[in-house]
Amino acid sequence: MNNMANLDRIINAQISLNTTGISSAGFSTLMIVGPHANSLSRVLTITDADELVDMGFTSTDAIYQAASDAFAQTPRPSVVKIGRFQCDTVKVKMPMAVVEGAEYGVSVQRLDGNGNLIEIKAIYIAQSSDTIDKVMTELSNKIDELDTAPKFYAVSVMEDELVVKSTDPKTSFVVVPNGKLEVSSQEPAINIDVSSNMAMICDADNDFYGICYVDRTEDAVLAMAEWTEAHIKLYGVTVTAPGAKNAEITNDIGSKLQAANYYRTHWWYHEKDNEYPEAGIAARCFAIDPGGETWANKKLSSITVDNLNETEYNAIKAKNGNTFEKFRNVTITQNGKVAAGEWIDVIRFRDWLVETIQTEEFSMLINRDKLPFLDSGIGLVESTLNAVLVLGQKRGGIAENELDDDNNVILGFKISVPKAANISANVKAQRVLRDVQFTARLAGAIHAMEIKGSLTYENIKSA
Repeated sequence: MNNMANLDRIINAQISLNTTGISSAGFSTLMIVGPHANSLSRVLTITDADELVDMGFTSTDAIYQAASDAFAQTPRPSVVKIGRFQCDTVKVKMPMAVVEGAEYGVSVQRLDGNGNLIEIKAIYIAQSSDTIDKVMTELSNKIDELDTAPKFYAVSVMEDELVVKSTDPKTSFVVVPNGKLEVSSQEPAINIDVSSNMAMICDADNDFYGICYVDRTEDAVLAMAEWTEAHIKLYGVTVTAPGAKNAEITNDIGSKLQAANYYRTHWWYHEKDNEYPEAGIAARCFAIDPGGETWANKKLSSITVDNLNETEYNAIKAKNGNTFEKFRNVTITQNGKVAAGEWIDVIRFRDWLVETIQTEEFSMLINRDKLPFLDSGIGLVESTLNAVLVLGQKRGGIAENELDDDNNVILGFKISVPKAANISANVKAQRVLRDVQFTARLAGAIHAMEIKGSLTYENIKSA
């Protein structure tokens, strides 16, 4: 090996990576939430609704139906997330008569205190004289016999069904029957706590924006709307009660959402309780970048049209509700507002803009050794903000620069920042830059048109 001088003596080159990024919230992911006991995970991520069938869901489950309506849209989302509310009771039934010699089995899965999976698998071979109640009782006894650790569920037999009931509302279990048995019902806890369940979902995975809660009872809807208002999310719900389309009725869910002035809840009138237009429209619009969409005049697949007269539509519109109606041979959404009366797309774009400003400015700050409290440092803050607002223009949320009749420029946005020399020493000593402000003009959207014209026999001259 040849000995030679180290080049570091002359040229000492070091390269540091100032590329640290901050994770940003997504504004294109829909979370469908509801009670189930098909998985121990608080959040599932699926790319197709049929994946739920493999997990134990059926085609009649509300969660499956909502996911199907989401994935039916064009363009369709790449993923949909499923958030699990705590299931209090799972019932297993035998759909056919007992078959002698047949194997009947039920698996109960849970996690121990260390997060390890424990699976209790009970199997019973039916005898010639066995009844359904006998088979279920044998399975219940075997589960109790096999699960010797302290349990947070109780197993019993009621009306020929095996019943697994939670004794601890914070701990989960999964019940998986074999092919000769099936789950008959999965029941949430009485007076289910929306806030605590959503907290547990967010602890597991908070990377979502849209919410579709499959429970449409009034208490559930109002509880979810209240929770959503305190978080940076967007909740959609369908109202099926006919009172929503009657202007004389003011105690329907739609009216109550409007009266509460909820800016993060959008409600849709729809007659079919097994269809989820709120999931469909969210999936459809989430395929578009924030600022580039409007929630009105959208075609939806797999959603039945509602045949409303003008009086009914106007009643829903007056309550800031939304509809899905037929215009000649085309079915489209109408209105596109949250319960408080603001446009849904404006709320989404506002949330995106706040998040993007925060993450871009923070990223700029942490990837520098120092941001000087000088005009140069303030300039970097301004240029970062300017880049975000320009992106907002490109996305379609902020208006582009335009000209008035006198060729004066109407700005899409304007930024103002203080001069370092005008900031007091006391403020500089606090190391907090204040008085960075901007005004941006919304691009808006055209939902309808009024066109007037006239017909004449006279010659029409050019201007």
